[in-house]
Amino acid sequence: MSASSLGEAMSEIIRKQMIRRVIVEEAKTVAELLAELEISMDHIVLVDGKKVSSDFVLRMEDNVVVLPKIAGG
Repeated sequence: MSASSLGEAMSEIIRKQMIRRVIVEEAKTVAELLAELEISMDHIVLVDGKKVSSDFVLRMEDNVVVLPKIAGG
């Protein structure tokens, strides 16, 4: 992929991103949260800055960031 193609792909990804604030009112796993938000499991999930698995149990005070996987070459 050329640098311009990568730049175009990144621009498209950034344009499609949405920022949501979600308050988790009860313990649930990352997988349950993603399903609730209709987000596919092929994303990277960070909790308080650390990558976690889909079975990680979220707490009310956790800060969660969901990022798309990006591949390049």
